[in-house]
Amino acid sequence: MLDIIGIVILILLGIAILGPEKLPIGVEAISLNVVNLSRTHRGDEPFSLEEARVYWDETDSFINSIVALLRAAEEHLVELRGRIFKTVATIIVASVVAAIASDYILAFLVRPAGITLIFLRPTEMFGTYITVIVTTAIALAVPVIMYHVLAFVRPALENAQEEKIFRTVIYVAAPFSLLFFCGGVAFAYFVMLPFALNYLASFGSDIAQASWNIGSYMSFVTNMLFWLGASFETPLIMFVLARTGIVSAQQFSSVRKYAYVAIAAAAAVITPTPDAFNMLLTMAPLTLLYEFGVLLAKLGGRASRRDASSD
Repeated sequence: MLDIIGIVILILLGIAILGPEKLPIGVEAISLNVVNLSRTHRGDEPFSLEEARVYWDETDSFINSIVALLRAAEEHLVELRGRIFKTVATIIVASVVAAIASDYILAFLVRPAGITLIFLRPTEMFGTYITVIVTTAIALAVPVIMYHVLAFVRPALENAQEEKIFRTVIYVAAPFSLLFFCGGVAFAYFVMLPFALNYLASFGSDIAQASWNIGSYMSFVTNMLFWLGASFETPLIMFVLARTGIVSAQQFSSVRKYAYVAIAAAAAVITPTPDAFNMLLTMAPLTLLYEFGVLLAKLGGRASRRDASSD
């Protein structure tokens, strides 16, 4: 998964830095160097660019296809480049804001620990500050990122179903997603973290004293906040699927027992402690969220049927 994300980031950087006009030339130049490196190792004469193009044609190489695709999509890539620059500018501004408030953010995240944290390497505290600043900046920039992604995708919509999905995402999912996510983060911070951290700090305390380094602690806390925040999006996702007619409320109800098993598995993964109490503490809201999602799916299904009858 990380490899795919890395490739996508490299492609976006290539579009932003080289520009859509130079991107096909850059792809050809890199491919030519790779081919010539291989030929040199075999003792063959290196290709010129024209010879390489003929060679790629004769061998049905994907290089020519990629170059042709990039040239055909140049207009769209120009728009994408502009949106990348605007997104990066937003993240830079958000980073400045996060840097100014970094002490307050760190104090807020450290508060549930209940013990004095330490750092073991000279650069660990600096790295923790940078991680918190970048993570906060990206979180603040999410609405802008979503806007540019959706605005870039919209011209590609071709039929009424795709437009319906798009409108549902824009007018329902996007505004409420932040609300649901913040609800999950609040539950994790005020309910889950105190129980989990207290349990972990006291476990084996008669043998050793708890002393956590701040880098590991911050990774632990931010992961829990993110995944519980993401899991609270479940009802909204269920509503969107029902509203667009992809999945009905009856289908969600029919797989309820399998959903409960999946919730138990998710709670076991999210919960950082092995005790049953903390796992049940995570399962309870996730189960209620699923049932709330079924209710929202019924409402979404009714709205979808009304739209179909009016058409």
